[in-house]
Amino acid sequence: MHNGMFVFDNVVHMYDNTVENVIDPVAMNFQEKFHHTYSRPGMEAENYVGTHTEVQEALVYLFEKSDTDMVMAQTVPLFSYWKQGFAPAWLQYKLKEACPERVLFCAGVDPLFQGLEGCLDELERQVVEWGAVSAKFYQAHARGRSWRADDPQVAYPIWERCLELGIDTVQFHKGIPLGHEFLEDLAPNDVQQAAADFPQMNFILHHFGLPHVDATINIAARYENVHLSLSAILNLWPVSPWTVYEILGKALLNVGEDRILYGSEAFAWPAVQAYIGALGSMQMPEELQDRYGYPEITETARAKILGLNFAKLMKVDVEAKLRELSTVKAGG
Repeated sequence: MHNGMFVFDNVVHMYDNTVENVIDPVAMNFQEKFHHTYSRPGMEAENYVGTHTEVQEALVYLFEKSDTDMVMAQTVPLFSYWKQGFAPAWLQYKLKEACPERVLFCAGVDPLFQGLEGCLDELERQVVEWGAVSAKFYQAHARGRSWRADDPQVAYPIWERCLELGIDTVQFHKGIPLGHEFLEDLAPNDVQQAAADFPQMNFILHHFGLPHVDATINIAARYENVHLSLSAILNLWPVSPWTVYEILGKALLNVGEDRILYGSEAFAWPAVQAYIGALGSMQMPEELQDRYGYPEITETARAKILGLNFAKLMKVDVEAKLRELSTVKAGG
């Protein structure tokens, strides 16, 4: 916990940038540039390459060197540039298996590269065999290949299968192209119709759709089953704190404190505690409150964003979980 607040990290990734996995280095090179652009002493980025042997190192970063209570290990099914994806499903599963009381596994599939039937079969396998409790999607690929969340023929069978499997929360990489994907294919607009047609499902949009920030916030403001993850946005803090103030301020004003989620984007940024500390003490500048009406960041809002909101989505009983973790720690 951090200052008495439950910390549930919406997104960590076990990356695989090994030679065996990389198809085209353009995306890997861009993400390294992006990460290092927003690095500063104490909040350094690094090219974290996931392997079997580094799972234990990852757990140290998360649970010994930070106040994190729980995390979700998220697959990045981007198959244009990586054979098994940027953050392969099997590697996220390995992290979950190493610490199942604290790590949840997020599946990752793609209907373009796997075909719709193959995508549905693999989704079911990751849920049944590996215990996935959510699913992550990357909809744009190299050379303009893409699919939409509101496509009745391609996407809706996926949402229907998710619900059949007990998954009611799906997540999307929006904005921030990693390579030569088209920016417009990563815009958030396609989620609107899907959110309307599947009101029983929650849709999490990552990165606030950067650079489509205003559109992403506008959509979340109008669709109560759309949630926003601070992944990649909070990581701008070391260089551009006022950018973070602006984005978070707009979201608090227009969407509210109940549908914003903390995500560290570890392990590209392994200094997880620094980002928890930043969010845990962040105050909205009075200048922005006066100019734009952005609300203060209250302790209640902070606690919700740091963990309670995501715990609610994942149906985690926080008090019971803390008792469980306390028992595990005492027994260890």
